[in-house]
Amino acid sequence: MTRHAKVLWLALALALTGCSGKSGDATGPDVEPPPINDPGLPLPNDPGMPPPNDPGPPPQNQGIPGSYVLEQINGSAPGQLVTLTNPGGQVIGLLRFDEASTLELDPKQAFHLALRYTDDKEQQGIDDSGRYDPAGPVSEDGWQPLILSSAFYGDVFTGVAQGNVVALRYDFDGDGQMDTSFGFRRAN
Repeated sequence: MTRHAKVLWLALALALTGCSGKSGDATGPDVEPPPINDPGLPLPNDPGMPPPNDPGPPPQNQGIPGSYVLEQINGSAPGQLVTLTNPGGQVIGLLRFDEASTLELDPKQAFHLALRYTDDKEQQGIDDSGRYDPAGPVSEDGWQPLILSSAFYGDVFTGVAQGNVVALRYDFDGDGQMDTSFGFRRAN
């Protein structure tokens, strides 16, 4: 494993540990929205509020949006055979992921994940899409925790972003257990 891969793997492990909630709940902390009468929120007739057709300030996660390509699967590089297992050790499969697998994060906080892989018999893939949101403050070492909510599968999974890297914990086999880590590097 290269030094870069080790650093990415360690950062993912630390960041996901840090953004997990109570008793290993990886969805992160429950955040309540501010009350409607919060004096810090502008009211619709507030002279400080931008006109309805003004796009206003850029989204707070301006550094996260972009196109990313697959760089790592559970510590292995694309093209290598990777054994995927559930946390209990049950084997999901022996798969070879294609480096053409991508993650798109747009400025409006929508995501599209396209995983392409083979079991060395036939080409397969998973497409997932939905919304991503910051899941708390940026860690001391610069990682922004993320919550990704799938509109397609209806599940929620976690990730972290820093600079040109996004790492995800994903339920590859759909059994409700996060079983696979993916690391992506910005393509653009």
